[in-house]
Amino acid sequence: MNDNAIIRLIQNGDVDAFAQLVQKYHKNLLTFIYRFVRDPHLSEDIGQEVFLDVYKSLSKFDPEMGTPFSAWIYICARNRCISELRKRGRSESVPLEDYHLITGAADGAEETLIRHEGRLALAASLEQLPEPFRTSMLKSLKGASLAEIACQCGISQATVKSRLFRAKEKMKQLMKEYVGGVVHERRI
Repeated sequence: MNDNAIIRLIQNGDVDAFAQLVQKYHKNLLTFIYRFVRDPHLSEDIGQEVFLDVYKSLSKFDPEMGTPFSAWIYICARNRCISELRKRGRSESVPLEDYHLITGAADGAEETLIRHEGRLALAASLEQLPEPFRTSMLKSLKGASLAEIACQCGISQATVKSRLFRAKEKMKQLMKEYVGGVVHERRI
């Protein structure tokens, strides 16, 4: 039975049908949560809270709106993880360097959600990157060489290299903030 059919059963009063969703998503959801919090006990607690929140909110979930249930539950889990980490004052999050590990561990909708979240984080981080670092980074991302960027911007290659280094550092910081880490602001 697919998720939408199970959700309709639950919305029509079949509370036992929720166990099917829990069984289907429990293992992968806990793995997803663990990637954020790096604590097995906290992962279990957050997982239980997510399933409880999802159960309470299922009456409002409309499968016809286009958001798959699987994406919705992972968004709920991500938001709960971020809230919990902030509440505890911990700065851990999914490090930029480990982003590919999550993508590799996920399947189907989770993988799609993670890629989408990554693109949103990248776009938001690029928007916040101050000039002249943003221009240098965008040109680099489009495949321009150091020499090409230097020529186009009227600066030396050493300056381009320095700007790109500083832009990458700032991007790591911004990406970490986006995925839930608490980072103290450093000036570029």
